[in-house]
Amino acid sequence: MTSSTRLPFGTALALAQRTLAAPLTAVLQAERVSPPEWFALNALGLRGPSPVAALAALLATNGLDAAAVDGLLAGLARSGTVELHDGAAGLTPAGAARYAELRDRIGAVTTRIFAQFDPDRVETARGLLEEIAALDPDELTRRTVAR
Repeated sequence: MTSSTRLPFGTALALAQRTLAAPLTAVLQAERVSPPEWFALNALGLRGPSPVAALAALLATNGLDAAAVDGLLAGLARSGTVELHDGAAGLTPAGAARYAELRDRIGAVTTRIFAQFDPDRVETARGLLEEIAALDPDELTRRTVAR
């Protein structure tokens, strides 16, 4: 691709996200886990027991409002993977095992995907994305969107 045909950063990011989401979606479909269920299990697996309000804020980035998060967590509690107590959610032992199984399967797929690329470039991209993810979206908007 020449510099005149380079995609704008946002377009390239959106297209890359769509491409990378396809294998994740295939794994989740095979495992009979919805993307929102995976996002919740992953959040709890990475962070440990968390206030439901904090999970709702995190899962809002995936398009879930507070009511949807409440319904999602209630369903996961009924399935025995999540326990709800005093406004917090955590993985049950069965939930932790299920999370580990899914995490490992998705990790293997991710490893195969990124093995196709130069490892230094992958780490550079990861570093940039982590820097961007650490920013406060509201503060970034205030600093960059001027009238």
